Amino acid sequence: MKYRYGINALTAMLMLFLAFTSGCYYDKVVPPIVELSDEPASYATDIQPFFDAKCIGCHGAQKPNLEAPDSYNTIIDGEYVDLASPSSSSLYTVLDGFMGAESSASQKALVLKWIEEGALDN
Repeated sequence: MKYRYGINALTAMLMLFLAFTSGCYYDKVVPPIVELSDEPASYATDIQPFFDAKCIGCHGAQKPNLEAPDSYNTIIDGEYVDLASPSSSSLYTVLDGFMGAESSASQKALVLKWIEEGALDN
């Protein structure tokens, strides 16, 4: 079957498909390599100071309350930590997304390390 402009429907669809798909290019984002101490992460000396510096401006008395001395119980009781799948913990995923814009890669890695070590109140 001839078409008015000499292009059959299949060729036209193929051209449109190629036009829309071939122009996109995405770089794969590779997370930075972070070197952390071999020492266990400490809630009191690593995690709470991170909350104090980066989080309590918005999450003071707000939910979740990240001010000392309530922050640990808030995080654990609020199920923000998933010990079975630490990288799926909402505490970590929120840092890896929107809320972590002001956090460094090493701070995020330290929070993940703390969760992987059992999220102890140490």
